[in-house]
Formats: sequence, C-alpha cells, structure tokens
Amino acid sequence: MKQAPSDHLFVVDAGLRERDQAVQRLAPLGTVKPLEGSERLLLLTIAPGSLDAESAWSRARELLGDLGNVHPVLLAELGELHFPTGEISVRFHEVPPDDRLQEFAAEHGLRLRDRNEYVPQQAVFRPVDSSASYLPNLVKELADTKDTKAVWANTLTRFQRARGA
Repeated sequence: MKQAPSDHLFVVDAGLRERDQAVQRLAPLGTVKPLEGSERLLLLTIAPGSLDAESAWSRARELLGDLGNVHPVLLAELGELHFPTGEISVRFHEVPPDDRLQEFAAEHGLRLRDRNEYVPQQAVFRPVDSSASYLPNLVKELADTKDTKAVWANTLTRFQRARGA
C-alpha cells in the first residue's frame, strides 16, 4: 500500500506533561488538538498548500524544539489517514543475528525496540533522534538497502464502517 505524507496534517508526540507547552509553541503554525483515540498524541493541522510536506514538518519541528516529536500523517491511496507512532518495522530477506540487527540500527541512526517473535526476520526500530529524521525519507532509505525486503512506518489507523454494511 502506497502512502504519501500529508502537507497539512501532523502527529505530535510531546508527552503528557509537555502537551500544553507544545500546543502553545505550535499555535503560530496551525491548530493543535488531541488525536482521537490516543492519550498522548496530538494532531497539528495547518492550512493546506501553505508549505510542502517536508517544509511544514521542518517548521513544526523547529517550533516544537525538544518538547517532542512530529511526523506527517500518511495518506493512503483511498484517502485513509495513518498516524505514525515514530516506530518503523523492517522485514529482512533473511533472519538476521542479533549483532547484525544492532549494526543495522547503528548504521541508520536507529534503536532496536524488539524483534517480532512470530516473524523472526522482522524487527521494530525507533530513530535515535526522530527530530532529525523526516519519517518518509527514512523509510525510503531503509527500503533501499540490500538487506531489507519490506519497510513501513508503524501507524495508528481509524477505519470506518461503510454505511449499510
């Protein structure tokens, strides 16, 4: 499934104690509201088309500073919204030994969160400094390595039942 970064919707993870301060810092850029269904995440909405996706992310990151992380909402081909958690799943061609997972993480500025116990060639990573990594570019970079079979951003997704179903 192809996903494109939104140029006007962003997920903000500022932690519970920093939420009010994060909302204040991001207010000049757009509106910030709690993300429905999540205790800790916020949704930043800026005027559509005012900036391209990466420039808008960069501006939000500048304003947020060290209070937390910000990632563009990912839009699926049929318009579904996917809200990144900041984690990335990687499925390797082969089952990598633990030391190779650590090397892979270090090579790409990642921290290994865990290995999938049911799919041993799959692991979950988190950027060491997610404020320096534009998530769509990082996912593409990882997908372009010779070791990886598939790479995707972990997301929260809300599905709606079609009327009459």
